[in-house]
Amino acid sequence: MKKTNNHQELLALSAGVAAAVLMAEPAAAQQGKLLVFLHVAMKQRALQTELESALGGIQVTAVGRIGDFERGLQDGVDAVLSLPVLLAAFKLSPKLKGVRGGSTEEAYSLVGVDAEPVPGKITSVGALDLLGRDGTSAFVKGLLNASPRIERVSKVEDLLPLLQMQRADAVLLPSRLFAEIKSASKLALFQKEIGKTVGLPCVASVKPSGDAIASAISKMPTSAAKKLGVDSWR
Repeated sequence: MKKTNNHQELLALSAGVAAAVLMAEPAAAQQGKLLVFLHVAMKQRALQTELESALGGIQVTAVGRIGDFERGLQDGVDAVLSLPVLLAAFKLSPKLKGVRGGSTEEAYSLVGVDAEPVPGKITSVGALDLLGRDGTSAFVKGLLNASPRIERVSKVEDLLPLLQMQRADAVLLPSRLFAEIKSASKLALFQKEIGKTVGLPCVASVKPSGDAIASAISKMPTSAAKKLGVDSWR
């Protein structure tokens, strides 16, 4: 009889543990998944860690290539964080917009060696690959109102070697990143802001649960937001 009671107690305990695990899994899943595709002046892994810390429990996947973004989107996420031009390409509407200096857009610059680049005279330009070969080429040529050959790279730090090895006459990047690459080079770099601006990072909901992620991002510490190139959100 005693043996039977012990057996029943073990079964009850096992059932309780299993129930607790099943209850814990949905609770963790409720935090949601965020896919991030941004070119910033830090490693993607470091960015991912920074955002997960700032967003308390939300599962973050940070990628630096358009192919990885497409695969991440297919795997199922609740929200995405990227530039509005990319969101538009995937028919996603911004739920939350980044703000910097009171604006939801920022200036871009051409950076060249020994003199300010002239958009209409450069024959090749390095650019961050945001939309794949055709999309990035169209994006860059639209900003410059010119048709140079486009050299695409996937990281901010990969822009500088294009100038060092003379693979591009100039590189295109957000103006706020000029100081970053200038401090990393012994070249005499000169910056020329172009006339058009580009939208700052935005958040789009892929599922209704993405709205909660957007809300969490809007409340993230200012120090984390600045890593993304924004001061605040609206």
